[in-house]
Amino acid sequence: MEDIGPIELGSFPIAIYGAMFGATVGGQFAGVAIDAAIGKRLVWLPIACSALLEAVVGARFTLSRVPRALTVGDWGRLSAYYSLSLALFSVPLALWTAASRSPQAPFGGNDPASILGLVLAVLIGLTLLRWGLLALFGRRGAPR
Repeated sequence: MEDIGPIELGSFPIAIYGAMFGATVGGQFAGVAIDAAIGKRLVWLPIACSALLEAVVGARFTLSRVPRALTVGDWGRLSAYYSLSLALFSVPLALWTAASRSPQAPFGGNDPASILGLVLAVLIGLTLLRWGLLALFGRRGAPR
């Protein structure tokens, strides 16, 4: 019987993306808990907590699973593939949620093009933020 290697996406084991997704969910819960504790309704707090936690977990898990030195470009590729994977699952869910609210105004009366622009801007912004955090935490945890 032939030994099967790990399944990869973008030259990274797929388990890394799973660990990052778990950190995303954990970060969202942590952000919501912090938000509830301070008594505000800040949408950016769960997003920031999830981006931070997924970068920490992603960097640590990647360093333990990838046997080569990683460049800043490698961290960017990991961040981009993760963002695309997350969007593949999140966008259909968001569209279904919008459609189930009100068939007459599924986007709350807003222009779908402006919402798409906002979603793309947030996705690109989070990808760049995660890239920087992955490179930062990956450099700190790299063996010397």
